[in-house]
Amino acid sequence: MDVLRILRAMGRSDPMQFWRDMHAVHGDTIALNLGLLKIWFFASPEAIYEIFVTQNRTMRKGIGYSGLRKLLGEGLITNDRDNWGTQRQRLNPVFSPGAINNYAGSVHDACEAGMAELRTLAQAGKPVDFGHAMTRLTMRIISLAAFGVDLTQGHDEIVDAFEFAFAFVADITADPIRAPLFVPTRENRRFSHALAIIDDFLDELIDQSKSQSKAGGMSGSIFSALEGNDRKLLRDEVVTLYFAGFETTARTMTFLMHLLPQHPQILAQLRSEAQGLTRPAATDNVSRMLPVATEVVNEALRLYPPVAMMARQPNADCVIDGYDVKANSLVIVCPFLAQRNEAWWPQGSAFAPSPETPLSERLLHRGAFAPFGAGARMCLGKHFAMVEMALAVTMIARDFDWQPDDPSPLGLEFHGTLRPARPVIGQLSVR
Repeated sequence: MDVLRILRAMGRSDPMQFWRDMHAVHGDTIALNLGLLKIWFFASPEAIYEIFVTQNRTMRKGIGYSGLRKLLGEGLITNDRDNWGTQRQRLNPVFSPGAINNYAGSVHDACEAGMAELRTLAQAGKPVDFGHAMTRLTMRIISLAAFGVDLTQGHDEIVDAFEFAFAFVADITADPIRAPLFVPTRENRRFSHALAIIDDFLDELIDQSKSQSKAGGMSGSIFSALEGNDRKLLRDEVVTLYFAGFETTARTMTFLMHLLPQHPQILAQLRSEAQGLTRPAATDNVSRMLPVATEVVNEALRLYPPVAMMARQPNADCVIDGYDVKANSLVIVCPFLAQRNEAWWPQGSAFAPSPETPLSERLLHRGAFAPFGAGARMCLGKHFAMVEMALAVTMIARDFDWQPDDPSPLGLEFHGTLRPARPVIGQLSVR
């Protein structure tokens, strides 16, 4: 394909759909030459593992995260600077599996607070936008559990601001022809307004959380780890932790709200497990407490990894899965396709959780399941997210009946995270 045809094709379609179409024709490895930029696309587990783990030291986040930096600044997700390793080391103990077990009781309490809001929605008797409801739920959980603050006032405005801002930065990353931010287009002005709302929210979150952090808990641990950062870097790290703590989990929960009513046997297993749910103690392991919920969440992550594509740039020439890749090429990996490949997952695109044989026991290649990335830059909040989603889906199954108005298969869109192409609207009632 010539450069103009490639750019037109990229501009006409959702980026995820563009690569899915290319993959259907060309397979797991695709190379595109756009003149000054060479793009490599990899969907094989071997290549994914090499890029994330074996050759991690060669890779930087690079231009693939240029748009996201406009929202998250130089937080852990986007930072390519020398201080990244230090910041990660300081926060690692806060998000280790053992530490998250200690905080699981607070996550449980935050989930219960979210159930109260869902109950109010159900009792109103109106159709519910499950995507919006799950975003509010996960925002509440991260606010309460990680920062010790329940910022419910103005919550809808903040939800809308984050959703617009994230879609905007994903779009400008995918479309290099868009006007730069200093040009006062309508979309650029909307982004500036959304960013102002988010920054005001973050200022309040930081000030309230710091004032309460002396009481200890997860909030105290976070701010102790970030002590000494100037206000700008503190803002960038907090928005990264906050944003990563609700955005991707909300997407996974939305897909589950669509999937579970179509699989009544799995839903029944969840409800049976929910009968024994108690507030986790510090010595409890939530994945062992809730094996069905954990497997259900893992299967949703397999089929619908929120970060369905990720980008890197090699600092030096390297070989990936047998291909010579030049320094500074844009390297895109696609867990979405690897995780549906029937060579590694016989169930393919079917939602088929198996609590009797957990996903970890069915994993045939370490690169065939990477919804959180892998290696040194694997998502810091992986363990928090798994505890949060296992508890939340268990409580929803326990407390509610629900049914999407349209149970037909969901189309998919990728705007930085994978999301349904249409709103998931349905009926919600208290059990």
